[in-house]
Amino acid sequence: MQTRLVILGIVVASIAHDRDSKPVLPEPSFYGALSAAGKQLGIDVYVFAADGLQLHSEQLFGYRSGQAGFTRQPVPLPDIVYDRCFFTGAGQRLDCRRMLSKLARLKPYRLLNGTLPAKLEVYEALKEHSVLAKHLPHTQPLADAAQLLKLADHFRGGVILKPSSGMQGRGIVHVARCPLERSTLVKGRSRQNRSFTAAFTEDRAFKQWIMDFVKHTPYLIQPYLELSGEDNKPFDVRVLIQKDEKSSWSVSGAALRTGQAGTLTSNLHGGGLAYPAAQLLSAKFGKFKSERLLEQFHTISKQTAERLENNFGRLAELGLDYGIDKSGRLWLLEANSKPGRSSFQIIGDQEAERLSIERPLLYARSLTRRLSPSFVANESANGRLHHSSTDNLLRPFNVQEVHR
Repeated sequence: MQTRLVILGIVVASIAHDRDSKPVLPEPSFYGALSAAGKQLGIDVYVFAADGLQLHSEQLFGYRSGQAGFTRQPVPLPDIVYDRCFFTGAGQRLDCRRMLSKLARLKPYRLLNGTLPAKLEVYEALKEHSVLAKHLPHTQPLADAAQLLKLADHFRGGVILKPSSGMQGRGIVHVARCPLERSTLVKGRSRQNRSFTAAFTEDRAFKQWIMDFVKHTPYLIQPYLELSGEDNKPFDVRVLIQKDEKSSWSVSGAALRTGQAGTLTSNLHGGGLAYPAAQLLSAKFGKFKSERLLEQFHTISKQTAERLENNFGRLAELGLDYGIDKSGRLWLLEANSKPGRSSFQIIGDQEAERLSIERPLLYARSLTRRLSPSFVANESANGRLHHSSTDNLLRPFNVQEVHR
């Protein structure tokens, strides 16, 4: 019997169409690269969304990459589901969960990558680690405006407000106090990711403004860290760490990102630029210090991945954002279980770009082989796979999965 291709379905929140009815996928270059690499590795890759599952026929429709771009077609039910959902509303989230639950009843699958909870839970898990705690900015939830002003007075540089579940720097705010002028200065990015500044001479006016800005969104407070270089441009280092074919955590690449002078964030969606991490770190801190920092990135990233996996279930990859203050101290700012990897293409790091694409595929294949080693072909018209008695080992969508 012939060994069958592994079927990897990339689930996304939604797939739009342009005026010519052509599909508009959220990350087309990434999915195209995964599809091309999958062909070389014996993995059939396609993209699907909640509306792709037809319950009356038990048929799944997905989008495959080809010379003419992505085209919609019937696809076999997946063995592995790669979650790349970036939801814009509760309705999308609910539709996706319902679809995945129905899909699991038709054919059990394994979720490639788990997800992380809100930032405060991630912080609480990491701060219990004696080494990692030294690299975490103190974090607490926002209760009210009075608490915020008290902390802004306490910390010399003021405080940073972050949405508890935010991404791409949207909604981040720096609040600083000027005691001589008896004023409060605010700098940040709107929910639409546009930069803004404001000044308030009365606390009452500021309290009203900040609570209107926050509304009902859970926010976190952290001390403001001076993470800008001599050019006044904020910078951070994005490290991508992934599972390989042996289920071991390995750093795939690192890129240094800089923002515009005087702004708060350096992410690419907010107008930031990407550079090779080793090159710019050496220019900023010297070769010796740069090499030490890169070693720290590797060590802390692996410890972080292992800690988060132990607390929140199996993961496949993480994007970790680090800041470095003027003294050279390293700070872990963010952990993202659905990381982007466009930085590597921008900086021309072909090895990091290759690893970032291949490692999820190799890990998916290793999961399938380990959990169902007797995968065989069934060349029926519907293209579905039949498994051996190890089917009962395959479980549906579950972010708390403990298998590694």
